[in-house]
Amino acid sequence: MCGLLSGLVMVFFYAVIYLPTRYFLGTDFDAFEVLSVEWRVSLVIASCVVLALILTLLPSRFHKVGVPYVIERLNYHGGNLPIGNGIVQFFAAVMALVGGLSIGKEGPAVHLGATLGGFLATKAKLPQYGVETLLACGVAGAISAIFQTPLAGVLFAFEVIFLEYRQRYVLPVLLSSVVATLISHYVIGPLNIFSIGNISSVVFSVDLFVACFILVVFIVLLSVLFLHAQKVLWHLSGLSVWLRFLIVAIATSFAAVYLPEALGSGYSSLSHSISGDLLVYSLLMLIVVKTLLTALTIGLGIPGGMIGPTFIIGGLAGAQVALIFDHGAVDIALFALLGMAAMMAACFQAPLTALVAIIEMTHSSEAIVPALFVIVLACLLMRVFFHQESVFAERLSYMGMSSNISPFQRYLRHHTVKPVAEEVLLLPACVPLEQVKDLASSMVDYAVFEAGGQWRLARRVALLDALQTLDSGPQSWLVFQDEKVSMNLPLALESTCIPLIDEPASLEAMLSWFQKTGLSEVLVSLSMSSFSLVSRHRLDQFLLKSD
Repeated sequence: MCGLLSGLVMVFFYAVIYLPTRYFLGTDFDAFEVLSVEWRVSLVIASCVVLALILTLLPSRFHKVGVPYVIERLNYHGGNLPIGNGIVQFFAAVMALVGGLSIGKEGPAVHLGATLGGFLATKAKLPQYGVETLLACGVAGAISAIFQTPLAGVLFAFEVIFLEYRQRYVLPVLLSSVVATLISHYVIGPLNIFSIGNISSVVFSVDLFVACFILVVFIVLLSVLFLHAQKVLWHLSGLSVWLRFLIVAIATSFAAVYLPEALGSGYSSLSHSISGDLLVYSLLMLIVVKTLLTALTIGLGIPGGMIGPTFIIGGLAGAQVALIFDHGAVDIALFALLGMAAMMAACFQAPLTALVAIIEMTHSSEAIVPALFVIVLACLLMRVFFHQESVFAERLSYMGMSSNISPFQRYLRHHTVKPVAEEVLLLPACVPLEQVKDLASSMVDYAVFEAGGQWRLARRVALLDALQTLDSGPQSWLVFQDEKVSMNLPLALESTCIPLIDEPASLEAMLSWFQKTGLSEVLVSLSMSSFSLVSRHRLDQFLLKSD
């Protein structure tokens, strides 16, 4: 269900972006260079003004969108993503993309898919590991539907969102990803994002790996420029929305006049560079401008994604290196692929996602060995020499949050309260004596009953001991109810008042409740008529035994 709905939402998202440009402007999405200068500048300014107006009118809690927000909600709020933020992300991304701003649609797609998965998990009242599973299903389904790359969508969810591989999630996430891809393929048709042509067998040589090394250095420098430019701009987040978006509008308008290929996601400019339509000097200028313009747009708060633009920047860098080495058209296509993989891996520290994405998008496996070379080297250089994590992790770190959770928290989240829950007997306030006698054969240690609007807890043996007092004569707790002699429990035995709560999503939530309230026992409602007793002592014992 999550894959089906993710695919349908992404198809709608895709159509809302493409249809206006195709039918009103008479051009394909991202081909802004075919429009007149007046049209390009007008679209840029209009989109910035509308976005600033929307964010000004909305409360600040709706301003948080994108992949960093998804990771934040996953780590700090149990994967609960508000629907309102998803709606803002949808319309804001559409407005920015139609206006030609230098962002991508993949980041918003991740937010929408995660919101959908979290919504379904909430409606189904799933425990925490179920919420995380459906959130991963939504993310994978969104990425696979946008790119039509099912395996890359799965790897993206693990490498970028969870920052680890989780075996127990693999099968449902794969199923969601495949279903979303089928929906996208059936409704939209095959997505030819760019024409890469056929890549012949790669001949391994010293020249090839020297060129790959030069490409890696170029990619790492671009990644550092992209990341550090954003870090500088994050300090301007205190400025008003109108001032920040005015800066974006001015910078993008200059690009619209002098270098329109830098507008939008950039897939059109990558296709032109692969076909050789761009000269070496103009291509280098386009790479630098695209890198800085995307960093400026995202860094100043335009609610869009950066996955697509970085993919394209890497492809353009690969084409640039191939042209410098004076290789043929086939080599330009090969190096464009290598650049895309290296740039994505370096910026997001997602090596397998980058590798599988280019294989699935081009339906070619010829570039695997050189792609692994550039991916691994780019990731290592970013980590060892520049000490840079994923751009999303860096963003969360700047905000004072962690992009990952501790192993202890993860362990607690992956368990429900059932391993530490103790069965209890649910009794009425007045129990027939025959039923009390039957408790002698029960293996349950505790019983609960409701009296005076409160739930009270008593030991089973206390009921049996109270029953034995009948040997001394009639007792004050004997009552006649429904033609049966019964025991009035509030009068017959000592009991303790105990709070009743709904079943927590995980042991982490249960431990947090104990720490917050300072109580040692609680009655947990597992269903309408099933209660269990959870104690802090049993929880501690479980954690110690589990080491």
